[in-house]
Amino acid sequence: MASKRARLTKLDSAPRVVLAPGVGVLAWGATKKDARIAADLAEHTLRTKATAAAIGGYRSLSDADLFDMEYWSLEQAKLGKGSARALEGQVVLVTGGAGAIGLGVADACCKEGAHVVLVDRDEQAARAAASGLEAKHGAGAATWAVADVTDDAAMRGAFDAACVAYGGVDVVVPNAGIAFVCPVEALTTADARRVSDVNYLGVLAALREGARVLRAQGTGGNIVVNASKNVFAPGKDFGAYSASKAAAHQLAKVAALELAAIGVRVNQINADAVFAHDGTRSGLWQDIGPARAKSRGLSMEELEAFYRDRNLLRTKVEAIHVGNAVVFFASERTPTTGATLPVDGGIPEAFPR
Repeated sequence: MASKRARLTKLDSAPRVVLAPGVGVLAWGATKKDARIAADLAEHTLRTKATAAAIGGYRSLSDADLFDMEYWSLEQAKLGKGSARALEGQVVLVTGGAGAIGLGVADACCKEGAHVVLVDRDEQAARAAASGLEAKHGAGAATWAVADVTDDAAMRGAFDAACVAYGGVDVVVPNAGIAFVCPVEALTTADARRVSDVNYLGVLAALREGARVLRAQGTGGNIVVNASKNVFAPGKDFGAYSASKAAAHQLAKVAALELAAIGVRVNQINADAVFAHDGTRSGLWQDIGPARAKSRGLSMEELEAFYRDRNLLRTKVEAIHVGNAVVFFASERTPTTGATLPVDGGIPEAFPR
């Protein structure tokens, strides 16, 4: 028996259930589903013990029998199946989560084992998006919270809701954005401020609330800002958008300087135009597409092909590509912070510099 046990691989000894007097049963697991199962088993076990105690007493198996059950070869095979995915056990919060890019980011993160919180101002869209992700990736894989990124109290509430749902937040993706097409000489202060409130101050709100939660947790973490190709290569008639994205980009660099001390990495993605994900059209491009096409002397039918054909790789930039970039940063495969990763097919004037 000793030689047989010596060949066994030690199981993870971290507790799955903690009884907190005055609080109740707290359960953990690699997924929300696993945690629910652990809690369910604990609840039934406690009821069984209480019932047994009431009718004469409860007697557990011996330590040797418990060992044999836990280390039974078939049980080990069941527990050990599959390798850990890149974001297993991570909680990812995405602002603008019900939009095309937000869904692409959430989809890529769920595929790598993360649980996602979709924060959006549109409750119906956020609820539907989370349900779609759960149908695709399993029950408990996603949840949603309603918040406008320009509302500080609502953003604080969204982060608190994520902590209640999943126990914390590990990755923050400030992604919500709007655009406005107008030449600088006609751009009003009101329109510029409206774009800046979302694209710059909305990122500030996500950075601030993300830093609050990550600091309290003391476990490090990642912030990945969805910036824009326009940070390095602004477009004609796109001053309000380009300037607001550049401001957010600079702010994220400062956050990288400040948050490194608590183990939080802050990186950015500069993506080119993304028009849809899994049938969800980009609200931004639905709003500005006609005006953007006009600025470039194109029809709406020609617009997507224009963006595809202008990059070096002649490739269509997809929301899932942005999501894959988030996974790269969040999985910490390199010791990187303060970096910007282009996801644009290769646009020379947008090369980082």
